[in-house]
Amino acid sequence: MGSSFNLDVNEQSLLIKIKEGDEKAFEWVFKSYYPHLVLFAQKYLHDRDLSESFVQDVFVNMWLKRDELNIRSLKGFLVVAVRNKCNNELKHQKVVRTYEKAGVDIQLEELPHYQDELYLNKINEVIEQLPAQRKRIFRMSRMDGLKYREIADKLNISPKTVEVQMGKALKFLREKLQPLKQQLLSIFL
Repeated sequence: MGSSFNLDVNEQSLLIKIKEGDEKAFEWVFKSYYPHLVLFAQKYLHDRDLSESFVQDVFVNMWLKRDELNIRSLKGFLVVAVRNKCNNELKHQKVVRTYEKAGVDIQLEELPHYQDELYLNKINEVIEQLPAQRKRIFRMSRMDGLKYREIADKLNISPKTVEVQMGKALKFLREKLQPLKQQLLSIFL
């Protein structure tokens, strides 16, 4: 086959060429699928730049691992790879938001995405260890987004009590979660 491909090119022959290291075949696949995959990723992420970056990553990985890949459907493979990457990012963002709400200072970007669920479980575990009233105040503030005055009114206590309880809850969380941060980071450094 020459340097250009027709739109009716058989997927399997393209895949064989890509496995053999044919850059023109890969380039044709990239140009054919890239715009559609970016739009697909945007439906999940609502971020054009991030969507483009993720789709590019999928193609880079496909090229780098072309020898190992056993793909039956090119379109199916690409769509699933992009969707998985988007879903992992959305899970990661959820952990970051939960952690920010908990008010604990850690850069989650330092941790690999697959540690997110472990960390989220640990945060919830530590929150459960708080005394009942403090846990309730913490959740109302960080999870429900209520202001101290609103919490005080709902619980029939003073705003100062809410402030003190929140301070104690945050201190407890920092103390309990800091060793986990060190432990997780040491595994990957």
